[in-house]
Amino acid sequence: MHRLGRGFFERPTVQVARELVGAALLADPGGDDEVLARIVEVEAYLGTQDEASHAHRGPTPRAAIMFGVPGHLYVYLSYGIHHCANLVTEPDGRAGAVLLRAAAVERGEAVVRRRREVAGGRTPQPAERLLSGPGNLCQGLRLARVDNGIDVCDGSSRLAVLAAVEPPPLVSGPRVGINRAAGAPLRFAWRSHPAVSRG
Repeated sequence: MHRLGRGFFERPTVQVARELVGAALLADPGGDDEVLARIVEVEAYLGTQDEASHAHRGPTPRAAIMFGVPGHLYVYLSYGIHHCANLVTEPDGRAGAVLLRAAAVERGEAVVRRRREVAGGRTPQPAERLLSGPGNLCQGLRLARVDNGIDVCDGSSRLAVLAAVEPPPLVSGPRVGINRAAGAPLRFAWRSHPAVSRG
């Protein structure tokens, strides 16, 4: 598996979102806390024309990163409770992002379990549910506001996105937990994968 480069992210958001399903997230490579997780669910947010996107009102201080160079991480705190991680898409100057909703741990399960327990997980979770949901994914990969702006295309970054070995079977449906533009079929998931957060 090779690290995805700038050109992968510098494309239409929906295309990137669909092709991220089956790709892998490699966090803290080479260390004791290394985690490899396969992306199984994402949501596309389409910038200024998408009422559900943080970029809908233009490059506000929070959303400015979405208008910048593609391949960077956009991390925000949702409802003051949990972090959500997005990958910036589209050419520089045109906003777009893909929310990472769920992944399946392939390496580093013990690291992920420890982080989830410290973060308040009371009931032991089956392996396939450890990174299911955007907040759980961020806890398990130790992604927070301090990681906002990470360049995942940079070889020295603590987070890399690795190309899928082969495209998995996809399903699409409406995005979760939003009020505006809620019916748009912009959530993409690996069909029948047990780590997908919602049916």
